[in-house]
Amino acid sequence: MIKDIKILSIIIIISVALFAYTFTFDEVPEILAQGMQPTMMPRLIFSLIIFLSIFQLIQNKNLKSDKKELIRRNAFVTFAYTLFIVLIADKLGFLISIFLFTLVTPMLWQRKDYIKIFFYSLTISVFVFVFFTLVLQLKFPQGILEEFIIRNFY
Repeated sequence: MIKDIKILSIIIIISVALFAYTFTFDEVPEILAQGMQPTMMPRLIFSLIIFLSIFQLIQNKNLKSDKKELIRRNAFVTFAYTLFIVLIADKLGFLISIFLFTLVTPMLWQRKDYIKIFFYSLTISVFVFVFFTLVLQLKFPQGILEEFIIRNFY
């Protein structure tokens, strides 16, 4: 428990410092901003990291020590899977990578309701793709699905 508090406190301190550092970034003229200022995405990410770290601190208070070994093993497997997805994301593309990540990760953590996981993964993938591409106007790497659609339907 003490170890978790130390690690999460360090993560929160680093995230707050980096969040504060984003206020030193230069403003970009609106014509060059491509939908959002350069400071927006780092601030969103650091805010999310801080929120999740605080949430994890609250969750760890009620965690029994016998579950910690299972969580530690699952964490290493999830880290390896995340690294694998990051390495192949350029080939697969953003949409398929997010779908595979959100599909397999709950299964790595012993979730057995496969139909719900499939629909959750599909919904999250489409929502994230639409939100980041249409609302925030960010460009993601095109993979095999996007290339197939462009080649055969345009």
